[in-house]
Amino acid sequence: MRVGLVLFVFIALSLFAKTWAVDGIVIAVDPLARTMLVSHRPIGNYMGAMAMPFRVASSEALKGLQPGDRVTFDLVVGKGKSLARSVKRTEAGPGSIPFPKERLRIGDPLPDFALTDQAGRAVRPSDLRGRVLAIDFIYTRCPLPDVCPRLSASFATVAKRLRGQAVTLLSITVDPEYDTPQILAEYAKRWGAAGLNWHFLTGDVAKLAGALGEVYWTDEGSIGHNSATAVFGRDGRVAATLEGSSWRADQLEKLILHQLENQK
Repeated sequence: MRVGLVLFVFIALSLFAKTWAVDGIVIAVDPLARTMLVSHRPIGNYMGAMAMPFRVASSEALKGLQPGDRVTFDLVVGKGKSLARSVKRTEAGPGSIPFPKERLRIGDPLPDFALTDQAGRAVRPSDLRGRVLAIDFIYTRCPLPDVCPRLSASFATVAKRLRGQAVTLLSITVDPEYDTPQILAEYAKRWGAAGLNWHFLTGDVAKLAGALGEVYWTDEGSIGHNSATAVFGRDGRVAATLEGSSWRADQLEKLILHQLENQK
């Protein structure tokens, strides 16, 4: 009966509907309501970039999706209703890189660590309790403008927009031997981090990097890495993960704001 109903909806929509291709980042998933909240890019000549809920025909279409996933789908808009179909999770990261087996899952707690920031201060999870966290991985000598500089530019935008809120950003170097607190202080200055809750951390980063899915290696004198970003709620648990560096600052901001609004 359900299959017949879904088929009827698809046929009815196809007779009167227009279809638009959508690309965005999942902010939240509600299987019971069969909706996903997505921060999407502009949709053709239909609507601008924004965050909005999209309804799917069956909760099965949402299976396996989690906040931070990048998705593509067809938005079928008919008379008085719309439906997202052919929802696909896209892999933003390098598929050939095996992720660490110890990588945290959604809902897992942030493990303990002791790292040093750009001012030479020790930073531990206990210092960050009750705050929403966004954590990424960079290194100051990164030669690729669309990787570390792009990540740092996005963090700079988010840090400024959310100034004064219960949010802390952590950028952890994957080149700790070179990136001393002094080097990171210069890097922080370059990105206008003064006065913002944005720490650049160095030290023994390997264990935390593995827990957050960050893979890095030396490649002909430079460092390669897969660019994993994680968002933690006020409860200190993983709320979302972002792969690669192609996500936009406003998408990260919406993920963080969702945590601030839902964990007051």
